[in-house]
Amino acid sequence: WELALRELAKGEDFAAAARALGRATAEVHTALARTLPTVTLGHAQVQQLVDGMVGRLEAAAQAVPALRPYAPGLRSAFEALAGLAAEGCTWTAQRIHGDLHLGQCLRSPSGRWWLIDFEGEPSKPLAERRMPQPPVRDVAGMLRSFDYAAHSADPAVRGWADTCRAAYCSGYAQVSGADPRTDPVLLRAYETDKAIYEVVYEARHRPDWLP
Repeated sequence: WELALRELAKGEDFAAAARALGRATAEVHTALARTLPTVTLGHAQVQQLVDGMVGRLEAAAQAVPALRPYAPGLRSAFEALAGLAAEGCTWTAQRIHGDLHLGQCLRSPSGRWWLIDFEGEPSKPLAERRMPQPPVRDVAGMLRSFDYAAHSADPAVRGWADTCRAAYCSGYAQVSGADPRTDPVLLRAYETDKAIYEVVYEARHRPDWLP
């Protein structure tokens, strides 16, 4: 996080670092899938995930009135995922990091990335944190983090987040063989879910970041 903000402040290109971080994320996911069980999520399992997302949206809208005008649009991201599941689409789930963002990564002087803090979101029960989930959830967390960094600059740096997001996904695809952008409905649902979590967090702890 601090590295990204420093590069932003200097006007430096972060795309190469983001691409390498995408590769590192895919390496971690590949290792976890090789070591721990993977499962297939069918209609019932995906509907359960969607129900959880919708429930979090409803709770967030109650807690943060400023979110309420956006609730129908946000809900549509989850409904689209439920629609694909109803049509018979399935997804692979596995153990993931669970709370991935720029603050959970370290870069060595040689340029190698390390992912840290694998306990997942501390606010969630341990059993839920250990459940297999689509790896795109981690990807969505990192994509949101690039957006956060870009908006932390004063003034916000246009285009920086988009460049980093694209580079990160490209790097991820180089290792995993699957570009997260090729499943836009699933990715949008998880990015939306993460953004809703962020809204509640900011409203409680950093209200000046809420916008």
